Amino acid sequence: MKKVAVVGMGIFGTALALTAVRAGNKVLGWARQQEVVDDINQKHISPKYLPNIPLPEEIKATTDVAEVLDFAEVVLLAVSAQATRAVMRLIKPYLKPNTIIVLCAKGIEAETGKMLSEVAREEIPDTIIAVLSGPGFAVDIAQRKFASVTIACEREQVAERLVESLATPYFRPYTTKDIIAPQIGGSVKNVIAIASGMIEGAGLGDGARAALIARGLAEMGRLAEALGGKTETMMGMCGLGDLVLTASCSQSRNFSFGYEVGVCGRARQVMEANTRTVEGIATAKAVVKRAQAAKVEMPICEIVNKMLFEDMGLAAAMEELLRRPYKKEGFI
Repeated sequence: MKKVAVVGMGIFGTALALTAVRAGNKVLGWARQQEVVDDINQKHISPKYLPNIPLPEEIKATTDVAEVLDFAEVVLLAVSAQATRAVMRLIKPYLKPNTIIVLCAKGIEAETGKMLSEVAREEIPDTIIAVLSGPGFAVDIAQRKFASVTIACEREQVAERLVESLATPYFRPYTTKDIIAPQIGGSVKNVIAIASGMIEGAGLGDGARAALIARGLAEMGRLAEALGGKTETMMGMCGLGDLVLTASCSQSRNFSFGYEVGVCGRARQVMEANTRTVEGIATAKAVVKRAQAAKVEMPICEIVNKMLFEDMGLAAAMEELLRRPYKKEGFI
């Protein structure tokens, strides 16, 4: 049994807290809002995030960062990608030696174009960092529906220990030493999922969506390889698996956001009305910035970015993509 802290008791963090308890760990969660903490500790439910799923009494919560870090052997960092740097700065004074930080958000920092592991090296450089990524919606995980993920850490034994701590019969992790591909896969698939939703909303057909997913995977693989990741990792849960799920299902906020854009043909109106966290929006800009710096072609991500931030319409976007030169098959 380990002491597992979950920093960020939103929908995904709460689902991970449930998974950790079911795997036999003691769990303490951290949330900013006292109301969320009180609901978990007193009512054993999270009406804001998982309203229909009872939480076991073994899950406790607090607003005290020092208490969480003093408790933890393993920290599942489940705040959004764009909030990760600020939260790292918040927890840094309380980190103990040998505490393992598991990055659970899927995204690239919009302002800098950096992966979250790179942010961690800047903010908490002496900490052991792992990455959790892969297909699985929070509600499904909370409801014990089967999910399989990737746990990545450059220290192979740490990844194996995390698997032993978190695995259950319906939550199956695979391990890798490659921390790059899981982060690129988990980030870029959100941008591809927005594009996939646009195809569905515009009624462009299943064949178009299949082509987009295949070429989106190629973009993910090219960027990961350019940054030091492995193509073979991208073909696993954290790449292909996550992309297929997120780009094919209306339960995905990125896909459903893209669907609304596809229906109306432009992104501006949908973005102005949107109140949900859609990670792919911020990630699109960050991915394009990082790809350009690495001299990697990512035409789908570039088009999505133009639609989101340059008011390009869907018809013009399709025309630009389809005018591209013909290519050989593969990750090129």
